[in-house]
Amino acid sequence: MLLKNIYALLVLLCLSFFSHIHAQSDSYSTLTNEEIEKKIDSYNNDPDKMWELIKFYVKKSKKEKNNEALFYAYRYASINSIYPINLKYADSALATAKKSGISKIQLDAYLNRGIIQMSEESYQKALNDILIANILSQSSGNDYIYNKTIYFIGQNKIYLGHYEDAKKELEICLDFFKNNLESKTSLGRNYEMYYLYSLLSLIDSNTRLGEFKENKVLLTEAFTYLRTNNLKIYLPYFISSEGTDAYYAKDYDKAISKLSQAIRLYNDQWPHNTEVFYLGLSYWHTGKQKLAVKYLEEIDKHYTKTKKLDPQFRSAYEILIKYYNSTGNTEKQLEYINKLMFLDRSYEKNYKYLYQRIVKEYDTKKLVAEKNRIEHTLQNQRIIFVGLLVALVIGFLIFGYRISKEKQNYKKRFEEIFAQQNVEVVAQPENSALGVTDYDGQQRFDYDFYNKIPGLNPIFVENILKQLETFESEHKFLDPQVSQKSLSEELGTNSTYFSKIINTYKGKNFTLYINDLRLEYIIEHLKTDVKYINMDVKELASIAGFSSAENFSDNFRRKFDLKPSVFIKMMKDKL
Repeated sequence: MLLKNIYALLVLLCLSFFSHIHAQSDSYSTLTNEEIEKKIDSYNNDPDKMWELIKFYVKKSKKEKNNEALFYAYRYASINSIYPINLKYADSALATAKKSGISKIQLDAYLNRGIIQMSEESYQKALNDILIANILSQSSGNDYIYNKTIYFIGQNKIYLGHYEDAKKELEICLDFFKNNLESKTSLGRNYEMYYLYSLLSLIDSNTRLGEFKENKVLLTEAFTYLRTNNLKIYLPYFISSEGTDAYYAKDYDKAISKLSQAIRLYNDQWPHNTEVFYLGLSYWHTGKQKLAVKYLEEIDKHYTKTKKLDPQFRSAYEILIKYYNSTGNTEKQLEYINKLMFLDRSYEKNYKYLYQRIVKEYDTKKLVAEKNRIEHTLQNQRIIFVGLLVALVIGFLIFGYRISKEKQNYKKRFEEIFAQQNVEVVAQPENSALGVTDYDGQQRFDYDFYNKIPGLNPIFVENILKQLETFESEHKFLDPQVSQKSLSEELGTNSTYFSKIINTYKGKNFTLYINDLRLEYIIEHLKTDVKYINMDVKELASIAGFSSAENFSDNFRRKFDLKPSVFIKMMKDKL
């Protein structure tokens, strides 16, 4: 399960099999082939320079008609390019090797193309090439190469689901590399590296076969060797194997701990989907569904980006379907159903044996039925959505009509306010405000007008009304502290009598009387003084004596059926 995690590292390290003794030089044209390969290896972190040199190597080899060197140049190009260019270079490398007639590089060419095919998950084609390399290695009498091809055969069989056969192959090559660990690593021979790879692959096949007891022994062997030889680079791969075995043992806490530790220890740019996948499964089984889904959606992101997904990760989509079904997110559920159905068609075609071994919660019939149900639900939702959209459009039209009508009303009210006199006229006695003019030009006291309040002397009422005229003309109502009690005392009466006079002769209570005077004052100044138009509502409220902008606005709307901000805007438009 960790083979994908180490595969890219393996492809790069296998360059050691083909490397030669290298030297330094400043000019490409003076470099030997060995020196060119040295520089290509050194440019591993500088793709532009590396490819410049690879292209030079190809051109130089063709010019010199050196097929062996041209094979190595094409091999470098195949390893360092992406699909489908990598396969084209691998094909060119094989064709060049055959043309050279050198059996050693023909073997290398088949093995190289097999490894490239494995990286692109074309495992059956890869196995065909590796088996040819295996046959050629037998005739060459090179035990190292022979066991190296056995390793790749075993690894490839794991991918194809032939775990029992893979285990047999891996046990053979593991014994060989283990027994030759004392042999000195030399050009093209790294017993230690393939010992650890074989050990890791054997642990992987045992995990898939459920042979966890055997894995405990193998993991102990691996950790002992890594500690003894200070090989920290390989440590996270075996820790991850511990985590995977813990998952299958249903020790989810240990699985989470080991897999998380492995991810922290990796020092490369690879996605490590195996760890991500089993972390997701472990969190799912511990009831942390939201956290599990975050990990499993990383698997989906990898598939979306690469359009490739190992069959072992299939159950990630089953869990995602189940999760979004529980949350009622039918669109996400349908998305993952469609992806899983597409993957199943690919798995059934390319992994026939492995596909039959996968335990599937959602088989094809169930997926189709669930897909049809969701699509029917979504269709109903679309109908409801369209209905709501139509209702919304109608609502907007009605709202627009009301706004238009309201604007018309605003305009009408504005014109009415603008046409009003500076001070609202209140009910007065016929012929005069405070008296009646006699035939000789002399005013006489209008007794009936001032005698409307039982119990109050008409002369007293007349006196209070005259004082109110003075109060209004001097704009004393702008004082925010003015009250019914304070004004009644100032006018020489009590609050009760004063209230009766205001209600009778002003037609409103004291509060409305004062507030209306203040509003009429502000309106008059808004109509005649530009500086008032440029004030905000808060400033106008303060000038008029209101306790707050809200109080001012509320009274303005009460009296004029219009917001003060709207009136000011319309005044500005009128200028």
